[in-house]
Amino acid sequence: MADWIPASQFSWRCAVIVYDAGSVDGSIEWLMDEAQKSRLTLQVLLPEPGEDTSFAAGLNKCVNYAVQLYPSIDYLLFYETDNQILEPKPLLDALKQLESRAELAACGFTVRLHNGLPAGVGQPFPSLTNFIIGKNLVDKFQLERIPYMWDDTLEGSSFSEVDVVYTSPLLVKLDAWKESGGLDVHMFPFADCDVDWARRLYKLGWRMGVIKSNSVIHDNLNFLSAWSMTRAVQNHRGRLRYFKRHRPVGIILVWPVLLILRHFLEFTFVKISVRDQLIRNRLLGQFSCLLKSSIRGYE
Repeated sequence: MADWIPASQFSWRCAVIVYDAGSVDGSIEWLMDEAQKSRLTLQVLLPEPGEDTSFAAGLNKCVNYAVQLYPSIDYLLFYETDNQILEPKPLLDALKQLESRAELAACGFTVRLHNGLPAGVGQPFPSLTNFIIGKNLVDKFQLERIPYMWDDTLEGSSFSEVDVVYTSPLLVKLDAWKESGGLDVHMFPFADCDVDWARRLYKLGWRMGVIKSNSVIHDNLNFLSAWSMTRAVQNHRGRLRYFKRHRPVGIILVWPVLLILRHFLEFTFVKISVRDQLIRNRLLGQFSCLLKSSIRGYE
């Protein structure tokens, strides 16, 4: 984005605020150098010692800082290190949708990997049935695929409502963010923070959606962060908390008995059928951890 923003209609309409959660790879110095080259207005927020550096806490802190520093802003663009927007058009199209649809809280984009293949943009609201059968089967049979309903009424822009649009990249109406109270740092520091936020927005009467674009990339190139190493447990913890909040009666039928049974069956299947020793050990460790922690709510 730094390549085209200075020469676009956004050059005088935007500022960049980066939350650095403790990087030690020269990221801050690189950011400052890039900002000087591109003449972008850029601020870097650093955590205080002992401060919560979770994804939700960092995003909330950036928004609060932006609102204080720029009280006249109307929109926020959530943008992560594995994102890339190649031209102004996707942002302009998203702005059109947000301005023309009073109930639209946030507009994302159909995203792709660097190799051109589609990447995940969001999902329907989670179902208890999918939680019972597990992410592996959900992904295999595409049970959480988005039922797009494209609306082409705004010239040059195709839009579809989506229950949950993930938080990067995502253009957000500040009024909706304020009414929702932002991300829930305590219940959803990482996994499902965006799913819970989307559900709370929906209950308040707001909606989310995406525009069709081939110029937006979301691709971490298979880089595994420290958080990624515990992704399975984090995802189950976040999803269980989601259902405890939004489906408190239904989750009683699922947790812990049915989830413990699923993890036991997964563990047994891997032990019997997976022959590759490295893959087998990795999966056995993952399912063993899920099995042991499930009774404690994956805590």
